[in-house]
Amino acid sequence: MTQQQGDAMMRQVQSSAHQTPPEGFERCFYTLWGKEADSVLWETQPTEDICDSILEGSGRQDWRKLRPFDMLPDMDAKSGGDAELLLYAGETLRVACQRIVGTQQHFLRAGDFQTIFFQFSGRSLVETSFGDYTLEPGEALLVPAMVAHRSTGSENCRRMVYYPREFVHPSMQPDDATTDIRHRVHAKGATPGAEELPQLHIPDTGKVTERLTQWDALPGDDYIFMRSYDYVKGRAETGYRTHKVSPFNYYTTAPDDPTLKVRTSLLWENSTFRQRTYSNPGKQPGAHRGYDEDEFWFQFSGRLTQMTEHGSYHMEAGQTSMAEAGISHTSYNEPGGLRLTTYTNKPLRMVVDPSQHLRETSYAIEETIIKGWPGR
Repeated sequence: MTQQQGDAMMRQVQSSAHQTPPEGFERCFYTLWGKEADSVLWETQPTEDICDSILEGSGRQDWRKLRPFDMLPDMDAKSGGDAELLLYAGETLRVACQRIVGTQQHFLRAGDFQTIFFQFSGRSLVETSFGDYTLEPGEALLVPAMVAHRSTGSENCRRMVYYPREFVHPSMQPDDATTDIRHRVHAKGATPGAEELPQLHIPDTGKVTERLTQWDALPGDDYIFMRSYDYVKGRAETGYRTHKVSPFNYYTTAPDDPTLKVRTSLLWENSTFRQRTYSNPGKQPGAHRGYDEDEFWFQFSGRLTQMTEHGSYHMEAGQTSMAEAGISHTSYNEPGGLRLTTYTNKPLRMVVDPSQHLRETSYAIEETIIKGWPGR
C-alpha cells in the first residue's frame, strides 16, 4: 500500500467514523492486506464485544507487552559491550532489540535480508559501505542486503532492529520532512548518561573482521573474514543505498488541527512488510481489525491506552505490544505520543519469555523544536 493509497484509506476511515454510533457501540473497520484502499468493511459493534472478549485459552498470545530494553543485560560504560535479543520471529520478518556501548567486534553483512535500525536512546555511529551515519533518538536507518555495517554506541545507546527478508522500498525522502523536532531520551530518576560517541576501535594492523550471514543460516554457518579497514566502509559505488530518515518529522498536518483524527506517514514497505509512524490526538476514530496481518507497536514517547480483545492496558515509552491477525484494537493517545507501527501479512511469533525482565525502567523524552508547526 503506497503513501497515496494509505492516505485515501485514512480519509475514508475519518469520514466513516463521523457517523456517531449509539451509546455503548463502536464504529469498527476491517481490512485485508493489499486491498485496504478499496475494500474496507465497516460495522457498528457493541463496545463490550471489542475489548477483553477473547475466551481464555483460545488463540495466539503473542500480544503480551514487553519492555525490551529491560530484558537486555546490564553493561559497564567503560568496558562496553554489544547485546542483541531476538523478540519476535516470522517467515519474512524478525524483530530484535540492541544495546551497544563502544564499537562492535565485527562488521556485519547480511547476504539476503535487510536491516532497519530505529534509535531509541543515546546515539550510534553506523559505518557502512556507503559511508558513516549518526543516529539520534527517533531516527532510523535502512541497510539493504549486501551492505557492510558496524556500529559504535554511546553509553545510553538502545535500538530496536527490524529484519525484513525481502527488499524494502523507501517511501519518505529526507527532503520530504515537514518539521525538525529532535529528541533526547533518558531513564526517569537517573542522571542522563553521556551521549558522546567513544572513539572508533581501529586495530593497529589496519585489519578488521567481517561476519557474513544468511537468513537461513544455522549455528556455525556464518563466515568470518579478515578485511582491510580502509576498504570495508565508504567504498560502494552502485547498488541499493543505505537510507536514513527521521520518522516523526513527516506529518503533513499540524498536531492541533481540530479536523484531524489520524496522523501517519509511511516509511517503507515490501510485499509482506510495511512500517508507519502515528501521532494520533485522542481516541482512534474507529476500532481496526486487519484480518490477515499482524500489527506490532513500539511506543517511542508519551502514554497510550491500548484496547483490544485481549484487554485494556497502558503503553509507555520504550514498550512494545501487538495485535495478531483478526484481533480488534483501538487506542487513546495522550498528548506527545509517538508510535512506530510495523505490519506484516505473515505471523509474527514472540520468542522470548515475557516474565524475564531484569529491571523496570521508565523513560523521559525531551523535545527540541528546530522547525515546528506555527504556534507550537
